[in-house]
Amino acid sequence: MALITISDTGNVRTLTIDRPGEHNAIGPDLLAELALALRATRADNNIGALILTGAGAMFSAGGDVQALLDGLSTRDVATEGAALEAAVMTVDLLRTMPIPTLAAVNGPAAGGGLALALACDLRIAADSAKFAYAYGAIGLAGDLGVNWLLVRALGQARARTIAFGGAFGSQQALAIGLVESVVPDTALAAEALGRARKLAHIPLSAATAIKANLDFAADQDFAAAAAHERDSFQTLRGSAAHRSAVEAFMQRTARRSRGWQ
Repeated sequence: MALITISDTGNVRTLTIDRPGEHNAIGPDLLAELALALRATRADNNIGALILTGAGAMFSAGGDVQALLDGLSTRDVATEGAALEAAVMTVDLLRTMPIPTLAAVNGPAAGGGLALALACDLRIAADSAKFAYAYGAIGLAGDLGVNWLLVRALGQARARTIAFGGAFGSQQALAIGLVESVVPDTALAAEALGRARKLAHIPLSAATAIKANLDFAADQDFAAAAAHERDSFQTLRGSAAHRSAVEAFMQRTARRSRGWQ
């Protein structure tokens, strides 16, 4: 049985973490399937945006705590390190997808589930969504790159508020900028699809460059970031996608103008 289900609506692909009986817990098998799905999506030129969500009432509870406990007696540090490295590579695949990515957080996102949500470009939350760092409660300090992702998304002060706090409800997450909007549970799927359809209109070359520019700017001074932008601007200016996008924009503007007259 698949742990990640794939469905396409036009040029939007939805990946669903499909282990509802185990609260969509994350393990090596699920991450391996997710990596395969992400690579297939990256290779599919027909897909312009990606939604990640969870089946049932949870986005993901994070790691399987019982498996962590059971594995203590047979723990092999080298094997464990390799598994952690593979997990990080999967999260990085999601983080560096060339197309816009959107987490539709349908319920609690804890631990590694929080990391997966943070690895997406944008997040929309259902009313019932909750967000929790959760690692401290089990005597750990994070995995899957969650600390880097938290600091990048929220800055040091708010990242520490999340890391040392309890569960944050959807409205609290909205107030600190962890999510871009909160919608009723029943409206989440439609809202996420509508948002993703708009994102999918951005040409692939432009979406990839936007993400690269933002990543670069996070660690650079203004002059370096502006120079990086300039180089991507001039590269994109010579592309057929830019010309097509400008022409389509002008046509839409003309239609709106005629409608207002």
